[in-house]
Amino acid sequence: MKYILKSEEMQAYDEDTINRIGLPSMVLMERAALLVAEEAIGQLGSASKRVLVVAGMGNNGGDGLAVGRLLKLKGYQVSFYLMGNQEKATAETLSQIRILKNLGFSMQSKLEDAEYDMVVDALFGIGLSRLVEGDYARTIEKINYYGRHGAYICAVDIPSGICADTGKIMGCAVRADATVTFGFAKRGHFLYPGKEYCGRIVVKDIGITENSFQVKRPEAFCYEKEDIEKLLPGRAPDGNKGTFGKVLLLAGSMDMSGACILCANSILRSGAGMVKIITPACNRQIIQQSLPEAMLYTYEEVPEESKVRQSLKWCDVVVAGPGMGMDKSAYLLMKWILESQSCPMVIDADGLNLLSAHEELFKLAALRRPGKTVVTPHPGELNRLLQTDMKEYVQDRERLIRTLAQELNCIVAAKDAVTMVAKAGKAEIYINVSGNDAMATAGSGDVLAGVIGGLMAQGMEEFDGTCLSVYLHGLAGERAGISYGRRGVMATDIIRELTKVMNGQ
Repeated sequence: MKYILKSEEMQAYDEDTINRIGLPSMVLMERAALLVAEEAIGQLGSASKRVLVVAGMGNNGGDGLAVGRLLKLKGYQVSFYLMGNQEKATAETLSQIRILKNLGFSMQSKLEDAEYDMVVDALFGIGLSRLVEGDYARTIEKINYYGRHGAYICAVDIPSGICADTGKIMGCAVRADATVTFGFAKRGHFLYPGKEYCGRIVVKDIGITENSFQVKRPEAFCYEKEDIEKLLPGRAPDGNKGTFGKVLLLAGSMDMSGACILCANSILRSGAGMVKIITPACNRQIIQQSLPEAMLYTYEEVPEESKVRQSLKWCDVVVAGPGMGMDKSAYLLMKWILESQSCPMVIDADGLNLLSAHEELFKLAALRRPGKTVVTPHPGELNRLLQTDMKEYVQDRERLIRTLAQELNCIVAAKDAVTMVAKAGKAEIYINVSGNDAMATAGSGDVLAGVIGGLMAQGMEEFDGTCLSVYLHGLAGERAGISYGRRGVMATDIIRELTKVMNGQ
């Protein structure tokens, strides 16, 4: 597990490292500069290459100036451009300016129309909080101009113009080929559109550690591949199909059997021992042919309440919604399931649409045991549930996710290019770093709902199981993109790769 920080969190840890632990700020700056310089040299190779350092007056600018100095002392042709009022420069940056002057290095008075092999972007750091305008905007455009004409753009900490907390573009932003950041990754590195501007992200240790978390614990985290084996539920050697969990799946409707089959398949492929599907009778034959491992209860027009409640007593987890439709039968199934407090539940797709269309179902969902319901909305479903719109969603997505978690007293896995998972009453939020656009394909969400249900059925705690499911699902999507090309991935390909990911392949 790794932490992903907000700007204020990183600044607090930086100050703690300096003031309590006792590492001087100039030492941290020199370490940061050395590590960026090492990355730059690895990219540049020959010392004959030309480098431009664009620096501002904050400590980010000081880092950049120190990087340029180290490169120049290694023999690279380095030019420096310092922007801003030196009277407002930080003490550390003023020290770096003095060092350059003492070494006889000069500064450009303006950005030249020259060719560079690399531009080091150290104009703004993670503390940027206002729109970039005027001369600063023109400078960023010039950096991007160099990039379009062959220069490799290396951003120090974060590309200038990207909000470190949200990934938003603050008017305009540098498009980097690589970003070297310090201590811990920042949210803006992984949240779009910032993620697209960062290029390759390299996290370097300069001496700011988790020891400083005693000041304030970070709110966001992500998983990495090393976590999978530790987090996946164990397999009892003497277990049986009941040992590994029984999932009840409410899915499918007329002409909508595919979502049901995909979800059931992923439940079993994620390790659950048994799955029972409640679906209209029109889906019986195709399900039996496609997934003979599944148990079935099918109905002609309206399901029998007694049989549904009997199934609820049998299962360990319920997954409801994929391809379920919005008719009377779907409404009744959701009502009976929501009235039950017996087991954890995953609500996806039409299950969420039913909640947003029927206030009484929304209220029933909110009355279930705290933290035992997982909802998996995409942006449209999230907005319908909260009666908001895309403008509000884009403006403050995290707030909406946390609001829904509170209103339903549940766990929200908010699907998007970067999926986030929040739980009512829990400060920490999970930010997913796996997956890519190959997963933007019909049925991908049905697969995720099945993985969540499958891991929960095997005994994983609901929040942890949801976060791990999102991560595994993304890794499987990445592998599918490699195997089939990112334009040609289907949901069945994600399921196929899921088994390999879970087995550490």
